Amino acid sequence: MVARGAELAGEDFARVDWSDELLEDVHFTDCRFTDARLIELATRSCVFENCDFSGSRLPSSRHDSTAFLHCRFRRSVLWGAEFVSCKLTGSEFGGAELPALIVRGGDWSYVTLRGADLHGIDLSGVKLREADLTDADLHGADLRGCDLGHARLQGARLAGADLRGAQTEGIDWRGLQLSDVRVDLAQALAIAVSHGVRID
Repeated sequence: MVARGAELAGEDFARVDWSDELLEDVHFTDCRFTDARLIELATRSCVFENCDFSGSRLPSSRHDSTAFLHCRFRRSVLWGAEFVSCKLTGSEFGGAELPALIVRGGDWSYVTLRGADLHGIDLSGVKLREADLTDADLHGADLRGCDLGHARLQGARLAGADLRGAQTEGIDWRGLQLSDVRVDLAQALAIAVSHGVRID
């Protein structure tokens, strides 16, 4: 395994098996983890910068105060993975399997989650500023207190989602399906104005 405090760049860890292992205070830059087996892997205070996790398996993994900056999780399996106070700025999740994902706080700004299945997931308080959630399934999701400023939500399924207290400036409400969505008063006014309602 990798020693605590190590700094690695350009390494190829494709198909590595680090299941049930612990990584602590390790910095990876431009490393490949394609098709890696990372089941129940735990990371603490690690940094993965511009790393490729395409096709990797991370079910039930736990990540605490770890940063995944501009990483690729295309077709990765993240069933039940837990991210606590993590930073995932600019990371991509195209085709990833995300059921039962656990996210507790953190910064997910600029992530690409197009078409992702996030139904029923608790994302309350997460920073999702300018995230690409186009066509994502967010029905029943808890988005209370999120920073969704300028996030892209075109085609997203929001039925039953809770948006109360979320920052929603820059969102184009027109065309969104908002049946049974819970919003606060300020959001309700913004939605009305976006549909041409005059409030005197």
